[in-house]
Order: sequence, then C-alpha cells, then structure tokens
Amino acid sequence: MASAERQRCIPCEDGLALIAAALVVRFAWAAVAHQIWGWTTDNAYDDGVFLHMARGLLGQEPLLVIHPPGYPLFIAPFIAVGGDLGISLARWATILISTLTPVFVYRLVIRLGGSRVAALIAGSFIVFSPTMIFFSARLMSEPLFVTLVTAFLYVWLGAWESGRNREAVLAGVLGGAASLVRGAILPFGGVLALVALWKRREQSRWAFLVFYCGLSWTLMMVPWTLRNWREFHRFVPLSVQGGWNFYEGLTVDPEEIRHKRAEAMGDEVRALGLTDPFASDAYFSAKTHAWIKANPGEFLRLTAIKALRFWRPAPEPPHRWPVRLATGVFMIVLFAAALLGLRVIALFPGVIFLFAWVIHLNIIHAVFASNLRYRLPIEPVLAVLAGFGLAALLPSIRPKS
Repeated sequence: MASAERQRCIPCEDGLALIAAALVVRFAWAAVAHQIWGWTTDNAYDDGVFLHMARGLLGQEPLLVIHPPGYPLFIAPFIAVGGDLGISLARWATILISTLTPVFVYRLVIRLGGSRVAALIAGSFIVFSPTMIFFSARLMSEPLFVTLVTAFLYVWLGAWESGRNREAVLAGVLGGAASLVRGAILPFGGVLALVALWKRREQSRWAFLVFYCGLSWTLMMVPWTLRNWREFHRFVPLSVQGGWNFYEGLTVDPEEIRHKRAEAMGDEVRALGLTDPFASDAYFSAKTHAWIKANPGEFLRLTAIKALRFWRPAPEPPHRWPVRLATGVFMIVLFAAALLGLRVIALFPGVIFLFAWVIHLNIIHAVFASNLRYRLPIEPVLAVLAGFGLAALLPSIRPKS
C-alpha cells in the first residue's frame, strides 16, 4: 500500500520540481536581463500592443481588434492596478503561467506511455529552452498560448484514448481558450476532426468526441464574436489581421521580417488615409492576392523557403551573438533528440495528433508572417519526442509498449 501511494505521489512531486526549476530560471532571466519590478516595455515585439488592448478592455483606451482578446483579458486585472506595479504584476503572471508548460509536457509523455525518465527529460527541455525563457518575461501571448495548447493536446489525447465525452468537452474549452489567445490553432480544430476520423473510423464514438469538443470550442468564442457583431456589424470570431499578416509574410529578407515591411505597410496605410482596421486588412488582402496571381511561381518559392526557415536553430540579429549561439546549440540538441524520438513513438496511439499540430503550424507560418517566436507552440511536441529519444538511449530505461 505504501509503495502504491508513493507511486501516485511521484508525478505530483516531479511536477512541482519542474515548476520550481522553471520559476528559478525565469526569475534569474528577468532579474539579469530586465528588472524584477518596474520594467514597462522596450517596444520590441508586440508588448505595447497587448498593453494597449488590455487598457482598451478596461475602457481606458480604444479597443483594438488586431489580435484576439485572450492575452489582454488575462493581464487586464493586473493592468487595472495601474502604473508600473500593474505592468510588473502582469509580467509576473505571464512568467508564472509559463511554468506550467513543463508539467503538461511531462504528463503528455506519461499519457503516451513513456517512462518517468523520458517525462522528466521532456519537461526539462521546456524548463531550459532559451526561447521559452526569453518570451516568458515579455508581455506577449506566447507563454499563455503554449501552455493552453499543451494542456489541450494532453486532455484531447485522454479523451481520444478513453472515449469519455467530458474530457472531450474540457479539450474543447482549452482549444477555444487557446484560439482566443492566438488564432493559429482555430483551423487545427478541423484538422483534428479529420485526423480523428482517419484514425478512429472503426469506432463509432469518435464522432461524439469530435462533436462535444467542437461544441465547447465554439461556445468559448461566442461571447467575443457577438460583441464584435454588436460593435462592428461584422462576423469577427477572433481578430482582424489576416490580410495584414498575409502581405507582411511575402518576404524572406531578415530586415523586412524584423521591421522594414511592417513600417512600410504602416506608412502606406497612413498615406492612403485608411483609419478603419477592416479597410486596411481588406486592402492588404486584395494586394496580396493580386501579387500571387501575377507571381504564382515566386509565391511558391517564398513559401518553400519560409517552411525551411521555420526550422532554423538560432535567432537572427539584433540578438547578440552569445544569445544566438546558446539558442542555436540548444535547438540543435533538441532537434537531434527529437529525431531519435521519432523512431521510438512513430506508431504510438494518438501521436498522429502531435504530428498534425507540427505540420499545421509549419504550413500556417510558411504562408503568413513568420519568425522564431511563432515556432514556440511546437516546442512541447519536440520536447516530448526528445524525451522519448534520449530515454531510449539509456540501457535500463525503455518506453512502455
């Protein structure tokens, strides 16, 4: 009895250890690279936009719809405190939510039949991931999004394995919440349904799992969609940014990717006098489609290059060379370990959903705007593969069949 009780406690103890390690590493990064309290923003990435949106939700500024509302909703209670204290609290809430991702990765490995060692290795990859650590200290949607996506994959695999509708409902809630943070996962709901049909066509209950997951997923987005209909008289389930991101992504030039193209697009919008976000988005959507129609071969070439660049190991300037070197080495190790894991779990039940997520995100960002921060949501899958791969190298440790 004591031994069985001990076995039940191990996952909780491991989870707490992963959270503690992640918190220490992220606390150290925040202390060294920024400030523990009072650091507002350096205007890099989308920090300022999310702050503006949170204040819009509080009625302090005009409410933007260029990003989904999930992350601004998450930080709005802290921003309501006001001043640098409110921003610091929002930043620390983001750091804290990021420490849960290693735990869900750990659980995901166990759910797939991996050993405790494989699960700890996978969770540790997320704890020490340079990109995960970097973005955890920023007012960005990525840490919350990655945590929700990983939780979704974990719960959905549980529903798919057990056939329990209540788990499918919870998976839909998590998928809907993730969609409200970043819209890239929304089309994945359809991908998930197709994969489920393909893999479980011999079981009649797959349809109910997909139905309940899809229903709760949809219901999560209804309030925001209705709000936008009331406000704009348009169907906007998440945000108005697709046309902008589509045009912004028509380049592989590093300088344009970092800032030049977005700045030029902003200048173009101002020169045309387009103040309505819907008009701006429609303008760039039409411009993109016209360019693709005139240059189909070039579009295919750009898409192929961006699909490959999605896997580059290191960030580009203006990040300093030590950061680029450390990140590049880490990512090469992660990629190599993940490749080892491919041969271990390629035939495991349910792993097709993880592969589908990786392929889906790669395709999305081979078409739309892309940089390394958009690869963060597949790092948990790479970590899962890496955990299986490295654990399989140990003579006394083998994944459960």
